[in-house]
Amino acid sequence: MKTLRYFLTLLLPLALSCSSPTVPTASSSVDELPSIYPDYIDVTIPCNIAPLTFEIKEQGDEYVTRLSSGGYEIVEGGNIVAPSIEKWQSLIAAANGNEVKVEVFVEKQGQWNAYKPFNYKVSPDSIDNYISYRLIPPSYVCYETLTISQRNLTNYDESVIYNNMLAATENNGSCINCHSYKNYRTDNMQFHIRQENGGTFFMHNGKPVKLNMATDSTLSAGVYPAFNPVYDVVAYSVNKTGQIFHTRNSNKVEVQDVASDVIIYNPVANCVTNISNAPNDLEVFPWWSPDGRTLYYGSAHFEVMDSNNTVMKEEIIRYKDIKYDILRRSWNPDTYEFGPVDTVFAATKLGKSATFPRISPDGRYLLFALGEYGCFHVWHKDADLYLHDLKTNESWPLTEANSDDAESYHSWSSNSRWILFSSRREDTNYTRLFIAHVDADGKASKAFVLPQESPDFYPMFDRSYNVPEFMIEPVRMTPQEIAEIVKSEAVKVTYSSTGR
Repeated sequence: MKTLRYFLTLLLPLALSCSSPTVPTASSSVDELPSIYPDYIDVTIPCNIAPLTFEIKEQGDEYVTRLSSGGYEIVEGGNIVAPSIEKWQSLIAAANGNEVKVEVFVEKQGQWNAYKPFNYKVSPDSIDNYISYRLIPPSYVCYETLTISQRNLTNYDESVIYNNMLAATENNGSCINCHSYKNYRTDNMQFHIRQENGGTFFMHNGKPVKLNMATDSTLSAGVYPAFNPVYDVVAYSVNKTGQIFHTRNSNKVEVQDVASDVIIYNPVANCVTNISNAPNDLEVFPWWSPDGRTLYYGSAHFEVMDSNNTVMKEEIIRYKDIKYDILRRSWNPDTYEFGPVDTVFAATKLGKSATFPRISPDGRYLLFALGEYGCFHVWHKDADLYLHDLKTNESWPLTEANSDDAESYHSWSSNSRWILFSSRREDTNYTRLFIAHVDADGKASKAFVLPQESPDFYPMFDRSYNVPEFMIEPVRMTPQEIAEIVKSEAVKVTYSSTGR
């Protein structure tokens, strides 16, 4: 009986808290914004995004939050604000491209305090329904447990595209990376498998195959991919990569290319050809223009100055001297010939390094990461996102979206109005995904973290997000079906000097 009475005592406050909350009729105004996590204060959000749940961090005994717009309101009780998807959709519809007002009331010792309201600006620009990303432990030896996963942005549904452990073990491990799609659709996609069952999972017009892309005439198998949005070719950088680890530098890790070139792959002819393989140039992260006739990529010129050193040793000594510009070359799809090199953004003249060029689908803007040196900015705290206007040749930082920590691995939505990127701004160790609106004039809004069903998700989640990509549809093959392809014999790719 004592146990029953104890449970009833615990359940009584719970039952009372489940009654419908009401906004206090009398309260004292507090001239400051409430402390909430995640920070969703005054952000611009898509009209089709999942509810932005948050926790009120102010000390108090009772909490009430009102979200209102266009005559519709949601009143939530408790320090966890988590509207249902149905109510949230009605609220966003009522906003009709305007603002949602958020009012937070906190009661402490019998006194209600009304904090300064904040707003969600609801953009009429929708966001692609799906994204995909890698989930990986933040360690250098535990990558066997990683997955490539996909998420529906209109709700919280997440599913695994492929689990690395389906075709590997800890004793015979592998690493999956560099998932990519053509025109945001999944009937043309790819990702790499390293080590055990190594190769490239490649989907061409809905037909999957595993490829062995290494040839005697190329530096390595394909690494960082870029599907041509119009023509049936894929550009890759081919890389010989090494890592160095800092003992006192806060950047922790350097990922460096000992050598790297750019190639293209023709899936119809199943052949590759070199685009550029200058011996002292490091070329990486290709990306096509929307018309499919110009290829952008990063390039660093690096020469060994001490003949007693290997390239790797010299790069370790002079790692801060490795700086990348963003170049482009025209491409003729009839002849497969590339034009001369044109420098788009000369970061080296600024003493900086620019990497990971991504062109907005409307062709207006080049989005890239700018840091002091190197090409793998995911580890560089100084790395920020920049825009370059391809019409005016002006460049500027996306100040509103950037932070004091690393921003990298960015992608555009299919309508060119949203960017998705990884950032370490929350705790400096784990990369999380952030979303920001970019208007037609190239002005970015304050970035917000990918919404989760529970606001305490991220502090409890021990995986990093990286390589985020937008999609307009999910991958429909099951992980088990993909695993059968991964475990199959790889089809050998041939080399062709003409690319056909």
